[in-house]
Amino acid sequence: MAVLLENPVRSYAWGSPTVIPELLGRAPSGQPEAELWVGAHPGSPSTVAGDGRSLAEVIEADPAGTLGDAVVRRFGPRLPFLLKVLAVERPLSIQVHPTIEQAVEGYAGEDAAGLALDDPRRSYHDRNHKPEMAVAVTRFEALVGFDDPAAVAASLEESEHPDLVGAAAVLRDGEGLERLVRRWLTLDAGTAAQIVTALTAEASARRADPRFGLVHRLAEVYPHDRGLLLALLLRHHVLAPGEAVFVPAGVPHAYLSGVAVEPQASSDNTLRAGLTPKHVDVAEVLRILRHQPGGAVPVTPVPAGPGVELYPVPGIDELSLSRVRLTGDAAVPVPGPRLVLVVDGTAAVDGVRLARGRAAFVPAAEPDATLAGDGVAFTLTTALDQAR
Repeated sequence: MAVLLENPVRSYAWGSPTVIPELLGRAPSGQPEAELWVGAHPGSPSTVAGDGRSLAEVIEADPAGTLGDAVVRRFGPRLPFLLKVLAVERPLSIQVHPTIEQAVEGYAGEDAAGLALDDPRRSYHDRNHKPEMAVAVTRFEALVGFDDPAAVAASLEESEHPDLVGAAAVLRDGEGLERLVRRWLTLDAGTAAQIVTALTAEASARRADPRFGLVHRLAEVYPHDRGLLLALLLRHHVLAPGEAVFVPAGVPHAYLSGVAVEPQASSDNTLRAGLTPKHVDVAEVLRILRHQPGGAVPVTPVPAGPGVELYPVPGIDELSLSRVRLTGDAAVPVPGPRLVLVVDGTAAVDGVRLARGRAAFVPAAEPDATLAGDGVAFTLTTALDQAR
């Protein structure tokens, strides 16, 4: 049967002190609470309520019964997906995620360099890729992918600062975006500081321009960070509740504000490129960064049954996310393996009651499991036909 989960919360400086406590129906801790993790990643696994075992241990004890043969054949005896709630009060770092091949190489390289898994200089915490999707619960702001270089150049050409005008000229070249990104990320500290100072002054003076107004906002949080230069080149997205964007490997992105549900492959591999006091591995960022304009993939939900909307992500076998609007006693099929998270109201999955903010795991051995109640839930399984 389904099992009720206790789910860890990660505290980062960019998190909200109130959103996740309110979701969970408890008093705030006084600290910024950024991410609620629902899954079996070894970095922060969920545990079985009243049992104490981690979900990873439950799966390890019976891979076929919990995941099903098809999932084990495709991904091995581990839960291949992870579901998070993000509570973004301040902008978080510009970052990119690797492909599986890049993750394997990066993990091996950091092992060879003698970096422990908890070393702050470490970027690779597992050997997996981290494709992810952000589904807005509230109005949600993000920078995802590079903007049109010509549009950025047109803004920079109005500057009086020679470095910014020079950057515009580089962007007008066919390969200019990659050259400019490499130049800005590898500048010596003194030169970078001069250009960042010029950019922040320009942004302050041109706050009415949306591009520079956004950089001005970011500069108030990260006043001397060279990531401001990279942010100038990225595309600003604003998602209304229910809207979603998928972020493929190598696409630079930063989440700026709001609450979102984030389904992703089960990984914690993050290469930070700026807007952070944490370690930035410039060489590794440049190795995996995709310099082509665009990169963000808007995801439009499609009907998948009464009250059910599916967020399709082509080509990613790990992820099949649905949003379920529950009304009365109408039951929705939720065959395992599947995570179920209630974000509004209450529900029950195979007799396991879920209040707002609570989650459950439905094992593959429960192919006839159903979800019912009054409220809204997200469910996450794989995109394998046999696991739907």
